Amino acid sequence: MYSFSGLSTTLPDKYGCWHKFYCRYVLKLPSSPGLPLIFGKACHSVIETAIKAKDAEIIPMLVDVAAGSNDLDDEKETLNKCVCANAVHAAIEDGGEVEEYFQFPLDDSPFAPSLRGFIDLNQKNGKAMIITDWKTNRSTYHPTDTYQLGLYAAAMKKKHGLPVIGRLAFLRFNQVIEHEYTETEINEALEWARDTAYECEARKQRVEMGQDPSEVFPKSPGNCVWCDYKNFCLAPKTEIPEAILTHEDAKKVAHGIMLTKEKIKLHEDRLKKYITTQGSVETPQIKAEVNTSEYFRFDLKARRAVVEKMQRQKLDIGSILKIGSDAQKDLINKHGWKEKDFLDLGATIGKTARLSISKI
Repeated sequence: MYSFSGLSTTLPDKYGCWHKFYCRYVLKLPSSPGLPLIFGKACHSVIETAIKAKDAEIIPMLVDVAAGSNDLDDEKETLNKCVCANAVHAAIEDGGEVEEYFQFPLDDSPFAPSLRGFIDLNQKNGKAMIITDWKTNRSTYHPTDTYQLGLYAAAMKKKHGLPVIGRLAFLRFNQVIEHEYTETEINEALEWARDTAYECEARKQRVEMGQDPSEVFPKSPGNCVWCDYKNFCLAPKTEIPEAILTHEDAKKVAHGIMLTKEKIKLHEDRLKKYITTQGSVETPQIKAEVNTSEYFRFDLKARRAVVEKMQRQKLDIGSILKIGSDAQKDLINKHGWKEKDFLDLGATIGKTARLSISKI
C-alpha cells in the first residue's frame, strides 16, 4: 500500500532519497516531526473542524487549542492568518467532503500495489469535481509540478466519472492555483506511481534476498535539512573527549551524547522489530528480548468513577492523587491557570539539576 508522500520520498533532491524510503518504510524507524509538519497538521485540523461545523466563528478558539497543544505559541499569529484565508472561508460556506479517503490498485494484476490517500476537500459543482489541498509551504508552485493532485484526480475520476479540477490553496499567501486535469496528465501521474511502486517492491525484495541495503537504497545527500533521519544518516563519527578541559571539549561531548542517544534509539527500535517477529537474541554475554507489560488506562468516565469510590470510602484523595507535570500542563494550557494560581494554593517551587541536550 503506497501513498504519494511515500512514493515521492524516493525522489532525490526534492522530497528525500532512497535511503530515506528505506529508513521510514522498510526499517520503519521512528521519526520526530519538524516544525513545518507540526504547523501544517495544526492548520489542517483547524480547517477540517471549521468546515465540518460550518462555522467560521469557532476558528479563534480552534487556533488557541491547536497552538497550545502543539507548542506553536510563537506561530499562533501565522497560524491564525493561514486558517483565515479566503479559500478557507469559502469552503466553510460552500461545504464539501473533508478528508475523503481513497484506495485503488495501480494496475489489473492480482498482486498489484495499491495507492491510497486523503483528499483535504472534495466538492462537486454538477459539471466537475473540485479537489483542494491546503498548503502551508513558504513558496508556491503549479499543481502539475508534482503528481499529487494528478493521482487524487485519478481517484475522483474513477469514482465519479466527471472532469476534475485540482486546487492548491497556499494559505501563507492567501492564493489558490487551480488546474483542470486532462486524461493524459492523469495517466502520466498513474504511470509514475505504478513504476515507482514496482521499483520499491523490487528493491525491498533484493534486500530480503541478502543484497547490501546501502547499495539497494543509496544515500543521496542534498536536500537533507528537513529530513527526519539526517542525524542518523549523515552524522560523522564523533570522538568524545575523555576529559573536559575547555569549552570546545564540552561542546564535543554534548554533541557526541546527542548523536549517540539518537543512534541508540534507532538501533533499539530496529532490534525490537526483529525480536518481535523472529524471537529473542542471546549470546554468552547478553540476552535481548521484548517483554510485554500491562497497565491500567482510564478514560474520563473511569477516572470519575475512581474518585467517587474513594469519596464513598472516605479516603484522603489529596494524599493519593498527585498533580504531576501532565496535570499542570493541562490546567495551564487548557484551563488558563497561571503559576500564581498554584502558589496561591500552597504549592512551592522546587529545583533540580537535569542535563538537557537538544538540537537547535
